[in-house]
Amino acid sequence: MLSLPHFPRGLALICAFFSLTVAGGWAQTSAPANQGATDAPRHYGRMSMLLEKTIFKVDVLVLEVELSDSDARDIARVVERGAGSIEDSIAAIAINTRAANLRTQFLRSISLDQFVDGARQDLQAVLAAGVITDETHRVLFEGLPVWFGFLEERRIQKGDELQYRISGDTLRTRYGAADGTTLMQRTDVDADRSRAVLGTYFVRGSQFRDKLIESLPKSNSE
Repeated sequence: MLSLPHFPRGLALICAFFSLTVAGGWAQTSAPANQGATDAPRHYGRMSMLLEKTIFKVDVLVLEVELSDSDARDIARVVERGAGSIEDSIAAIAINTRAANLRTQFLRSISLDQFVDGARQDLQAVLAAGVITDETHRVLFEGLPVWFGFLEERRIQKGDELQYRISGDTLRTRYGAADGTTLMQRTDVDADRSRAVLGTYFVRGSQFRDKLIESLPKSNSE
């Protein structure tokens, strides 16, 4: 069996902080709380991707991002306008959203050490991009091995899922096993932590950014 020498960058920080029915009070939901008109182009608020690593195209994870109606409407305008840096504009909307659902499903087993190492690399990139403060960087850097200590012996297993809900300044995080068992659930009231999660997906250089944005519908003019 092929093994990955390093935990995938980006994925680790996402862990630090649907679509599916899950245990622990996480009900099935199709979209974040409506933040705008009900006729917003919903498909512009939904992005997804498969992450592959190594030359052998090993599947690592499936990632889904769902933003609010108002975000979808703003992204639709950016795409249809087609001027300037479209990618940067979409990324800014996503990073600063006030309502989002996010889901990551792991397709491989990964160790806690790989997870923490990758997370700390990504935290530095998000900090360098000016998305989070020095204090948030410090808290997350130090907190990762504590919050996810339950993975030290167990490891991240194939089929595990991470779900995130952002509502205003509140970030809810759940880590669940493939059988639906909740292994960790926490709530943080800190907009900077939400931006840390989203910054991992969308700052320049992120291994997720291009594929996520490419999954959006194209302009009607193309």
